[in-house]
Amino acid sequence: MDLFLSTYENKLDAKGRVSVPAPFRAVLDRNRSTLYIYKSLTLPCLEGCGPARISQIVDAIDEMDSLSKEAEILQTMLFSAQEMKIDSDGRMLLPAEFIAFAGLDGMALFAGIGRSFQIWRPDRHQNREKDTRQQASTQGVPRLTLGRRGALGDS
Repeated sequence: MDLFLSTYENKLDAKGRVSVPAPFRAVLDRNRSTLYIYKSLTLPCLEGCGPARISQIVDAIDEMDSLSKEAEILQTMLFSAQEMKIDSDGRMLLPAEFIAFAGLDGMALFAGIGRSFQIWRPDRHQNREKDTRQQASTQGVPRLTLGRRGALGDS
């Protein structure tokens, strides 16, 4: 399974073009996938994924009461999603609305988080990482079951 992993910083030009990291483009190319970008529901960043992840979100919404607040919240991701075109130089053009939402200013940090990735203003991502690591240090790591071998975070 192809995953989006690691972090990469790329320059955002005055027109809003940014290079999609080569390893991320490779994941999309191997899967012959379209790239979708949408505004995060809970964080000041953008999120990116292929159609398989979008389908998972749609399937999750379909399992809910279509009139519920939970379905409405998740639908917000879908109506902000845009299909992105990657040019021959590996760049995509981010809409001004997306740039403003994430507060991108000259640089964009791509953070792979598995089946999707996030696009952050670098200083905001650094602060989030620092806060998350501090929280893990003081409050512990959430329980994560890894197959039959046990769980990360068990004492």
